[in-house]
Formats: sequence, structure tokens, C-alpha cells
Amino acid sequence: MKQKVVTLLACFSVICSSFLSGLFIVFPKIAKAYSSPGSPTGFVNDFAGVINTADKAAMEAELQSFSDETSNQIVVATVKDLGGDSIENYSNELFREWGVGNKGLNNGVLIVVAPTEHKVRIEVGYGLEGAITDLASSHIINDKMIPYFKSNDYASGLEAGIADLKLAAKGEYSVPVTKKSSSFSFDTIFWGFFVLTWLGSFLARSKSIWGGGVIGLVIAAIGWFVISSLTLRIILTFFAPIFGVFFDWLVSRNYQKNISRGGRGGFFGTWGGFSGGSGGGGFGGFGGGSSGGGGSSGSW
Repeated sequence: MKQKVVTLLACFSVICSSFLSGLFIVFPKIAKAYSSPGSPTGFVNDFAGVINTADKAAMEAELQSFSDETSNQIVVATVKDLGGDSIENYSNELFREWGVGNKGLNNGVLIVVAPTEHKVRIEVGYGLEGAITDLASSHIINDKMIPYFKSNDYASGLEAGIADLKLAAKGEYSVPVTKKSSSFSFDTIFWGFFVLTWLGSFLARSKSIWGGGVIGLVIAAIGWFVISSLTLRIILTFFAPIFGVFFDWLVSRNYQKNISRGGRGGFFGTWGGFSGGSGGGGFGGFGGGSSGGGGSSGSW
């Protein structure tokens, strides 16, 4: 019984976190405005100046070759700072601005590293979300990249991350099996987020916002069987339907807005994407891919 309660609370915490993230999408004025680091000069864009020339050239050649072979694009951006913005919003905005990936395929990946704030994110385009899952992105960040970042070896961390992302894009990467903790494991949070994503996708396409309320009532009803505390039961019964209705409205609103702009209907944001370009024979930009917020973030 105790394990069931912990699992339910873990899933509920994931939902609440996503709810708070949604507030920054619905009410963007309460968040810091995104400030572009500049136009891309290639696949490796070291605005923070933390990669030496030789390592940058090697990574650039590797990513160019990978793009030529598979059409998938992995792009790196180190930035001086986030300007007070969250790493998630910053990465989404930069992905849209640069149009990472190819339009129609949306097969781009953007790695954003902010050394000053000690934050990193892997932002995944729509077309690669099935191959490069949020869980895989999280493991790549925490197991392969951050250990190097802690010693300020950004080049090695990026190279390790790129190697695994290339494997994941080809379907050749498997997430290592980790020992489960005595309370709730990372898998609990992952599956909670997976269920939330599935529900968001389902509710976003419905024509009514009341479906979320019904799901909230179902969750509350389940809570009466697995939660022993009467206080928690009452709180869940009151807030779950309200949150369900708001969540349904939120994802439906963003889905319709993205559809009206010609996107694919992402329900946690509206990231359009466009291709960049330059006039004098320099880097020609990417293909106009878009992202719906898939990926993972980390800090050290």
C-alpha cells in the first residue's frame, strides 16, 4: 500500500511540474524574454568560447558527415548565459529560430550548453522523438556529458554525448539498467511523464475540455482505494478534476494554435521552425525542422 501511495504521489508531482511549465507557455510574460545568441555558423556554435579550434573542427566534420549520411542533424550551441530564461524555453526558442533538422522530417537535435549557469539540454525534433526518447536524453546528459562538464572539459562531454545521440538516432542505443531505489525510482517519474504525454496528445485533439475533468475524477476515485489518508483523498478529489479541465484546455489551446500556424499540433508549445541563410557563401543554415519540446535537461 505504501509503495502505491509513493508511486501515485510521484506521478502527481510530474503532472504538477508539467502544469507549472505550462503556465510559462500560457502566460509567457511572466518569464524572461528569450535573447538569441546569434546566427549559426555550422553544426558547432561555440558562443561561450569553451571549445578549442581543433576539437571544434573535428566535431564539425563529424556532424557534417553524419548529416550527409543520414539527413539527421545534430547541432551544438554553447551560450554565454541564458539571460534569466529557463534552459527549456531557451532551447525551444533557439531550435525554432535556427530551424534545426529538415522541414517535413523534423529530424534535428539541438544540444545547448550554458556553462555560466551550469545547465545543459538536449532538444529533440518531432521526427526523432521515437528514437531519442526523453529517458535516453537524460541518461546521455547525466552519464556521459555532465561528468566531463564538472571538470570544465566541454569538448569531451559533447563528443561523448554526440556519439550516443548518433547511436540513438539509428536505433542502436539502449538505456543502461540501473538499480532501483528503496522509495520510487526514476522509472516511476519517466512512466508518469509518458502517461501525461499520451493523455496530452489524446485530449489536445478532442473538441471538449471536459474530458480532462473526467480523467481527473477517475484519478481521484483510484486515490480513494490506494491512499489511506482521508485528508489526501479529499484534496485529490477536489483538485484532480479542476486540474484535469485546465490541463485539457491548455493542451487543446496550444494544439489548435500550432495547427493554425501550419505546425504539427504540438500541445506543450508552438515551435514553428524556419531555415536560416547567409548571402556570401558562408554557412547556409539548416532545413527548417521543428520541435515540440522533447528531450531532457540537466545541471551540475
